[in-house]
Parts: sequence; C-alpha cells; structure tokens
Amino acid sequence: MQDSQATGTSTRLPIVVPSRSDALLRTLTEPVGGPLGKRTGPGRTNPGFFTVERVLVIMAAVSAFIAVMGKGHCRTSGWTTPDQYSTVCWSMFPNAFAENQLGSVFPFLGQGSTFDQPVLAGWVAGLTAWLTQGSGDGALRQLAFFDLNAALIAVLWIATVVLVARSAGRRPWDAAIVAASPVLVLTAFVSWDFWAAALVALAVFLFARRRTLWAGAVLGVAGMAAPYPAVILVALVLLGFRTGRATKMLEMAAAAVIAWLLVLAPVMAQNPPAFPDYLKKLIAAEPSESSLYGGWNLVAGRMGLPQLGLGTSNALAAILFVALLMGLAWLALYAPRRPRVAQLLFIAVAGFTVVNKAAEPWHAIWLLPLLALALPRWRPVLLWQAAVITHFIALMLFQGKVLGQTSNQHAIDTPYFVIAALLAGAASCALLGLVVRDIYAPEHDVVRRGGVDDPQAGVLAGPPADPSQALAAGAEQA
Repeated sequence: MQDSQATGTSTRLPIVVPSRSDALLRTLTEPVGGPLGKRTGPGRTNPGFFTVERVLVIMAAVSAFIAVMGKGHCRTSGWTTPDQYSTVCWSMFPNAFAENQLGSVFPFLGQGSTFDQPVLAGWVAGLTAWLTQGSGDGALRQLAFFDLNAALIAVLWIATVVLVARSAGRRPWDAAIVAASPVLVLTAFVSWDFWAAALVALAVFLFARRRTLWAGAVLGVAGMAAPYPAVILVALVLLGFRTGRATKMLEMAAAAVIAWLLVLAPVMAQNPPAFPDYLKKLIAAEPSESSLYGGWNLVAGRMGLPQLGLGTSNALAAILFVALLMGLAWLALYAPRRPRVAQLLFIAVAGFTVVNKAAEPWHAIWLLPLLALALPRWRPVLLWQAAVITHFIALMLFQGKVLGQTSNQHAIDTPYFVIAALLAGAASCALLGLVVRDIYAPEHDVVRRGGVDDPQAGVLAGPPADPSQALAAGAEQA
C-alpha cells in the first residue's frame, strides 16, 4: 500500500490500511463500499471525530457490552450449577466470591484465606469485594462483585486496544484484532487474566518507546497476575544478547524482580505463609482437563490405559518447558534475521500455554495483544479463535456433565471435549508455525513488508549484522 499524502503539505501518513493489504478483509469490506469505504478517499487526512483510536475504542466498548449480555442468564438467574455451564455463562468472579468467602476474608492478607489465584488477582478480588459491601447480601452482592470486576476489565480492554494501536507503528488498525475479538467476547469476563494481558501490553508499549526500566517494572507487576511474563523476560534478555544490548535487558529484568517483590512485600509482612501455601497448592494441583497431561488422563481413563501421576505430569511439564526455552534461545540467537520483539514474545507465550500444566481455554487472552502485533493476518487469527471458542464451549458442556450431572441434551462426553481441546492446541501450534516461518522468510511478514523492520524494537533496534559478533558483544556486556 502507498502512503497517503495530504494536499498542500509534505506530511506523510505512515498508516497501513489492512482492508487494502489483507485478502480476507478486502473481501469482507465489499458490501460496505470496498477497502476504502464509500465515504473515504485517497489523501484524506482529517477524519474528524472518528480517528483510528476512537473507532477502535468504540469497537472495544461495543464488544465489551456484547460480552456482558452473554452473561445475561447468570446475571438474572444466578451462577448455579449446572445452569452456568449449560448456558456457557460461567465466570470465576462470582464463584470465587462464594467459595473463598471474599465478603469477609481478604485474599492473601486475611488469616485463613484459601484464594487459589495469583497475588494481583487476590488484591483486585479483595478490593472489589470491599467496594461491594453496601450492595446487599448473598446473590445481590455476588452480582455486584461480578459487575464491578467486569467493568474494570472493560476499561482494561479499551486501554489494551489503545496500547496495541500505539505499539503497532504503521499498522494501528491491527488493534482491531483485540477490539473485536470473538474470544474476548466469550472469555473476557471469565477470569482475572485480562489484568496480566493489559499490563503486558503496557510493558510492550513502554519497551517500544525505549522506557526499558519501566517496561521491566510493569512486567514484574504482571508476573503477580499470571506466570507467563517470566518467559517474556527470558525472550527479551535473549534478544539483548543477540543485539549486543545484554546489559540493558538484564537491568530490565532486575527492575522486574524488584517490582515483583514490592507487590509481594505486603503479603509477606501481613501473612507470611499465604504465598508459599499458594505455590505449594499450584505444584500439588492435578493437571487441568484442557492441558496435554489432563487430556491424556481423560483418554487413558476411558480406554483403561495407564494414567499420568502428579509427579510424572510435573516432570513432563518441566521437560517440555525447558525444550521451549531451548527453542526460543535458538530462534533469538541464530535466526538469519533478528526476530521482531512481538514475534518472539508471542512464540514464548503461545508455547507456554501449550505445555502449561494448568492450561485453560481463556488463557488465549494472554495471546491476543501479542498476536495482533506478531501475526496481524485476519484469516489465521479468526480460525484460531474459532478453535479456542469451540474448546471453551466444549469445556463448559463437559463440566456441566461432570459437575452438574447435566442431561446429555445439554452436555457432551469426554471424547468430544478432548477433540475440541486438541483442535485448539493444534490451532495454537499452527500460529506458532506461521510466526516461525515469518522469522525465517521475512517476505511473508506483513509488518516488515510494510517498510518497518520492528515497531516494538525499542533499544534493540539496529542490531549488528553478524549474530556471532552480537553474542560476543552481549557476553562482554553481561
């Protein structure tokens, strides 16, 4: 696509319009006037009120409203089993409120807290539960708790879209992948995972603006909302060695550790056993049904085959995680051309979601902001989201049968759920393959094809041409 240029000015608009460059979007826009739209024209530089970011914000707000409406049955009838599964309106918020007695016990700080989510999620849950004290008792307060958490996530959703748009360089419209995501419409209000996704989006934005220490601090806070920011730090440090900027990346990692400890400090001061107990429960937890290990156990139990014990599952997860890190290091250090930051971060996080013992379909929330920057191609992204949605719905219907003894009319059996989970895992692996292909064959990368090497490179921009020289320089700095 050619940049538009305003009449009578030398200012060029460095914006790529996906409906021109993406084959699927070009086809989908035909009913509304074609790629440019019937009310636009080349060279137009003053869109009035409807700037790119404002349109994206409107898209995100409409999507968030649709997501809330999707929980309508549970909001009016309550989160009861099996209805919350058969109607696919289950959410962790109201269930955690009741199960963890959030109305009277503050997670991690209160004595006797049994909260099984990360520390930052506990802080958010505790504060929102405290804010709902005047909303009534029982179901009324549970509903207020859900609504308040959903409202906060809607704000995070909009903020994440703006951050992705501003991190995307010449391609701000790629943030529409997050703004109008079908996966988010279904899963945004299911868990507190959006807090981690929003913080990671902020960290990527800061990193792209060369605010490296601040990016590290935000990643440290994000690490208290979900575990995956740790692999993001590893990926960035590896790129630092590749580009001869290891010192800056290690400083960023140190900032992340300090921020992580600052978030943890009140918990350790007020209730020291709480965080170690949380870690012990995490290690001792059985693998989720959606993980590779839990899926195998479901199939093995059905077919009379040996099941994986907890120790074996933990060991396999650790081995696969180490293999992921080795593959990540190879890509970061030895790919013919330095991977874009978003590409390597997406590979790190997507690989983690595949090998994670606690994998869940709503962990796709972690991937979407990175995916919009790493692989802004609508056809594979929409196909992947369709697989994730199928997995999530299958999990709900499967849980309805297991936990709620739902009739077969409103539930599915084990084989169908396992097939859906495998489909979602295969779709994630397919996206990984596409991103790896773009790294080794940059002519397929639509971002680099747009004339910019790496919009998120920040201090890593302009790496040495020879990877071996960069590694030596990085080692000397470290």
